[in-house]
Amino acid sequence: MTKAKSTPQKESPKWDERYLELAKLVGSWSKDPRAKVGAAIVNPKRGRLISIGFNGFPSNVEDNAHRLDDPHTKLTMTIHAEQNALIFAGQQALECDAYVVGKPVCSMCATLLIQAGIKRVVAAKPRQNTGSKWDKIGLVALDMLKEAGVEFKELTDADLSRLGVTADKPREALPPAGTILTDEEALQPHLFDPLS
Repeated sequence: MTKAKSTPQKESPKWDERYLELAKLVGSWSKDPRAKVGAAIVNPKRGRLISIGFNGFPSNVEDNAHRLDDPHTKLTMTIHAEQNALIFAGQQALECDAYVVGKPVCSMCATLLIQAGIKRVVAAKPRQNTGSKWDKIGLVALDMLKEAGVEFKELTDADLSRLGVTADKPREALPPAGTILTDEEALQPHLFDPLS
Protein backbone atom coordinates (compact mmCIF):
# COMPACT_ATOMS: atom_id res chain seq x y z
CA MET A 1 0.00 0.00 0.00
CA THR A 2 1.38 3.41 -1.00
CA LYS A 3 1.24 6.15 1.57
CA ALA A 4 -0.34 9.40 0.33
CA LYS A 5 2.13 12.24 -0.02
CA SER A 6 1.31 15.11 2.30
CA THR A 7 1.25 18.65 1.00
CA PRO A 8 3.53 21.07 2.85
CA GLN A 9 1.46 23.57 4.78
CA LYS A 10 3.12 26.46 2.95
CA GLU A 11 1.45 25.32 -0.25
CA SER A 12 -1.97 24.85 1.34
CA PRO A 13 -4.47 27.74 1.30
CA LYS A 14 -6.42 25.85 3.98
CA TRP A 15 -3.54 26.30 6.44
CA ASP A 16 -3.08 29.96 5.49
CA GLU A 17 -6.74 30.52 6.38
CA ARG A 18 -6.37 28.69 9.68
CA TYR A 19 -3.33 30.69 10.74
CA LEU A 20 -4.96 33.96 9.67
CA GLU A 21 -8.01 33.08 11.79
CA LEU A 22 -5.67 32.39 14.70
CA ALA A 23 -3.87 35.73 14.21
CA LYS A 24 -7.26 37.50 14.17
CA LEU A 25 -8.30 35.76 17.40
CA VAL A 26 -5.03 36.65 19.10
CA GLY A 27 -5.40 40.27 17.95
CA SER A 28 -8.78 40.46 19.70
CA TRP A 29 -6.92 40.09 23.01
CA SER A 30 -5.40 43.56 22.60
CA LYS A 31 -6.81 46.19 24.95
CA ASP A 32 -6.18 48.95 22.40
CA PRO A 33 -9.63 50.37 21.60
CA ARG A 34 -8.60 51.42 18.06
CA ALA A 35 -6.30 48.68 16.83
CA LYS A 36 -6.57 44.92 17.29
CA VAL A 37 -3.55 43.34 15.62
CA GLY A 38 -2.53 39.71 15.89
CA ALA A 39 0.45 37.78 14.57
CA ALA A 40 1.28 34.10 14.30
CA ILE A 41 4.74 32.71 13.54
CA VAL A 42 4.54 29.27 11.94
CA ASN A 43 7.10 26.71 10.81
CA PRO A 44 5.51 25.50 7.55
CA LYS A 45 7.85 22.55 7.06
CA ARG A 46 6.94 21.04 10.38
CA GLY A 47 3.35 22.29 10.43
CA ARG A 48 3.96 23.81 13.82
CA LEU A 49 2.81 27.02 15.46
CA ILE A 50 5.89 28.62 16.99
CA SER A 51 4.56 31.80 18.57
CA ILE A 52 1.73 34.33 18.71
CA GLY A 53 1.56 37.99 19.65
CA PHE A 54 -0.80 40.93 19.84
CA ASN A 55 -0.31 44.68 20.12
CA GLY A 56 -0.22 46.24 23.55
CA PHE A 57 1.96 47.55 26.31
CA PRO A 58 4.93 45.52 27.60
CA SER A 59 4.41 43.05 30.44
CA ASN A 60 3.94 44.68 33.84
CA VAL A 61 3.19 48.09 32.29
CA GLU A 62 -0.34 49.17 33.13
CA ASP A 63 -2.58 49.52 30.09
CA ASN A 64 -5.12 51.88 31.60
CA ALA A 65 -7.72 53.86 29.64
CA HIS A 66 -5.87 57.17 30.08
CA ARG A 67 -2.74 55.81 28.41
CA LEU A 68 -4.69 54.02 25.67
CA ASP A 69 -6.72 57.14 24.86
CA ASP A 70 -3.67 59.43 24.66
CA PRO A 71 -2.17 58.97 21.16
CA HIS A 72 1.32 60.13 22.09
CA THR A 73 1.54 57.90 25.16
CA LYS A 74 0.02 54.89 23.42
CA LEU A 75 2.26 55.16 20.37
CA THR A 76 5.44 55.43 22.37
CA MET A 77 4.58 52.54 24.73
CA THR A 78 2.99 49.95 22.44
CA ILE A 79 4.77 46.85 21.21
CA HIS A 80 3.49 45.53 17.88
CA ALA A 81 1.97 42.09 17.44
CA GLU A 82 4.83 41.01 15.15
CA GLN A 83 7.40 42.20 17.69
CA ASN A 84 5.68 40.30 20.49
CA ALA A 85 5.50 37.12 18.42
CA LEU A 86 9.17 37.38 17.41
CA ILE A 87 10.32 37.91 20.99
CA PHE A 88 8.65 34.70 22.10
CA ALA A 89 9.71 32.77 18.99
CA GLY A 90 13.39 33.63 19.42
CA GLN A 91 15.67 31.60 17.14
CA GLN A 92 12.79 29.32 16.21
CA ALA A 93 11.50 32.09 13.89
CA LEU A 94 14.19 31.17 11.35
CA GLU A 95 12.66 29.94 8.05
CA CYS A 96 9.11 30.55 9.34
CA ASP A 97 6.01 32.28 7.96
CA ALA A 98 4.43 35.28 9.69
CA TYR A 99 0.68 35.86 9.54
CA VAL A 100 -0.52 39.35 10.50
CA VAL A 101 -4.15 40.45 10.81
CA GLY A 102 -5.34 43.91 11.79
CA LYS A 103 -2.82 46.21 10.08
CA PRO A 104 -0.24 46.14 7.31
CA VAL A 105 3.32 45.45 8.48
CA CYS A 106 5.28 48.62 9.30
CA SER A 107 8.92 49.21 8.40
CA MET A 108 10.18 48.55 11.95
CA CYS A 109 8.40 45.19 12.07
CA ALA A 110 9.66 44.39 8.56
CA THR A 111 13.19 45.03 9.85
CA LEU A 112 12.70 42.60 12.71
CA LEU A 113 10.96 39.95 10.56
CA ILE A 114 13.83 40.08 8.06
CA GLN A 115 16.49 39.93 10.78
CA ALA A 116 14.76 36.99 12.48
CA GLY A 117 14.90 34.98 9.25
CA ILE A 118 11.19 34.97 8.40
CA LYS A 119 10.79 33.72 4.83
CA ARG A 120 7.15 34.60 4.11
CA VAL A 121 4.73 37.27 5.36
CA VAL A 122 0.97 37.08 4.86
CA ALA A 123 -0.74 40.41 5.62
CA ALA A 124 -2.83 43.28 4.27
CA LYS A 125 -1.08 45.54 1.79
CA PRO A 126 -0.83 49.28 2.49
CA ARG A 127 -2.55 51.67 0.08
CA GLN A 128 -0.70 53.53 -2.67
CA ASN A 129 -0.79 57.32 -3.10
CA THR A 130 -2.35 58.35 0.20
CA GLY A 131 -1.19 60.95 2.68
CA SER A 132 -1.35 58.38 5.46
CA LYS A 133 1.86 57.94 7.44
CA TRP A 134 0.80 54.33 8.08
CA ASP A 135 0.54 53.61 4.35
CA LYS A 136 3.88 55.29 3.65
CA ILE A 137 5.65 53.27 6.33
CA GLY A 138 3.89 50.11 5.11
CA LEU A 139 5.08 50.69 1.54
CA VAL A 140 8.66 51.06 2.82
CA ALA A 141 8.15 47.73 4.62
CA LEU A 142 7.09 46.04 1.37
CA ASP A 143 10.19 47.35 -0.41
CA MET A 144 12.38 46.07 2.42
CA LEU A 145 10.78 42.61 2.39
CA LYS A 146 11.20 42.36 -1.37
CA GLU A 147 14.83 43.47 -1.27
CA ALA A 148 15.59 40.95 1.48
CA GLY A 149 13.99 38.12 -0.48
CA VAL A 150 11.07 37.65 1.92
CA GLU A 151 7.95 36.49 0.09
CA PHE A 152 4.90 38.70 0.68
CA LYS A 153 1.41 37.31 0.20
CA GLU A 154 -1.18 40.06 0.12
CA LEU A 155 -4.51 39.50 1.79
CA THR A 156 -7.15 40.14 -0.87
CA ASP A 157 -10.47 41.85 -0.18
CA ALA A 158 -12.01 38.36 -0.26
CA ASP A 159 -9.51 37.16 2.37
CA LEU A 160 -10.31 40.15 4.57
CA SER A 161 -14.03 39.57 4.09
CA ARG A 162 -13.66 35.92 5.19
CA LEU A 163 -11.90 37.21 8.28
CA GLY A 164 -14.74 39.65 8.92
CA VAL A 165 -12.54 42.68 8.28
CA THR A 166 -13.46 45.43 5.82
CA ALA A 167 -10.87 46.18 3.14
CA ASP A 168 -9.84 49.51 4.67
CA LYS A 169 -10.06 48.50 8.35
CA PRO A 170 -6.51 47.06 8.49
CA ARG A 171 -5.20 50.32 7.06
CA GLU A 172 -6.98 52.65 9.48
CA ALA A 173 -5.39 53.97 12.64
CA LEU A 174 -2.85 56.10 14.28
CA PRO A 175 0.72 56.14 12.99
CA PRO A 176 2.66 52.99 13.91
CA ALA A 177 3.57 52.47 17.52
CA GLY A 178 6.99 53.82 18.31
CA THR A 179 6.36 56.88 16.13
CA ILE A 180 7.47 59.87 18.16
CA LEU A 181 5.08 62.77 17.74
CA THR A 182 5.69 66.34 18.75
CA ASP A 183 3.05 67.87 21.02
CA GLU A 184 1.80 69.84 18.02
CA GLU A 185 1.47 66.70 15.86
CA ALA A 186 -0.30 64.79 18.61
CA LEU A 187 -2.98 67.49 18.75
CA GLN A 188 -3.62 67.54 14.99
CA PRO A 189 -6.72 65.41 14.39
CA HIS A 190 -5.99 64.94 10.66
CA LEU A 191 -2.98 62.78 11.55
CA PHE A 192 -5.36 60.26 13.03
CA ASP A 193 -8.06 60.46 10.40
CA PRO A 194 -8.70 56.88 9.25
CA LEU A 195 -9.44 58.16 5.77
CA SER A 196 -6.06 59.86 5.38
